[in-house]
Amino acid sequence: MTIFECNRSRFVDLPPMTRPVGGIQEIEDLQTALVEMARAVQQAQSRLHGYIGAITTAQEDERTRLARDLHDDTVQTLISLNQQVQMAQRNLDRDPSAASARLTEVRHISQQAIEDIRRMIHGLRPSYLAELGLASALEMLAEQETSVAVVFQMQGDEQRLSDKIELALYRITQEALSNIRKHSQATQAAIELAFSPEEVMLIVRDNGCGYDPPSLQTLPTSGHYGLVGIRERTQLIEANLQIHSQKGQGTQIHVQVPTSIMEQVGG
Repeated sequence: MTIFECNRSRFVDLPPMTRPVGGIQEIEDLQTALVEMARAVQQAQSRLHGYIGAITTAQEDERTRLARDLHDDTVQTLISLNQQVQMAQRNLDRDPSAASARLTEVRHISQQAIEDIRRMIHGLRPSYLAELGLASALEMLAEQETSVAVVFQMQGDEQRLSDKIELALYRITQEALSNIRKHSQATQAAIELAFSPEEVMLIVRDNGCGYDPPSLQTLPTSGHYGLVGIRERTQLIEANLQIHSQKGQGTQIHVQVPTSIMEQVGG
């Protein structure tokens, strides 16, 4: 089984130099240390460049998706609505019953348009997350998923977290479900949320094809943009991330938020 793990630390620890440089050997050691530091900086710059590229691609993908949804759903619905209104206007005098039927259809179409727009708004900023809490929001995500059967389970006594943590865990779950939908070939998935005095644990698992997670160093340049987003959101709330996966055995994403971190991260 391959395990990808990312803890809360985001920086490379470099050994401090406290002694004065003396002989040839110390100069060579200093040169070696400087070379290693330069290599670490170059790697960090490469990862940053890759991550910026991933973010840009993700933004463009999201804009494309929104444009497609607006065109395929909302715009087409409004066109149909306009046609029904025009037909009802023509029938008002000569055939009131037909006009009434058209207006009934207008009401159904407008209601569908309202639901489509609400769905897109919830996808951009889930208002029910603040209103109902993380558990209810994740349960709704599970119910709304249509490409794979998803079940939601909660353990322990639910507690409200800061807005920042709840939104991060919600987005992580969204991204995990998106990865399952696009890549896993899974038939079943589960979202688990566990509360305890020590931590809050989020687990998203599936029974899909599995894969070999890339290393932390190569993640931003590996093309795994979904995992990049999950890792970055995890680090923003200083949580711990583990990804367990094996070909043919599915994937599990674990996000652990210790109580000490929940007390530090504000809304």
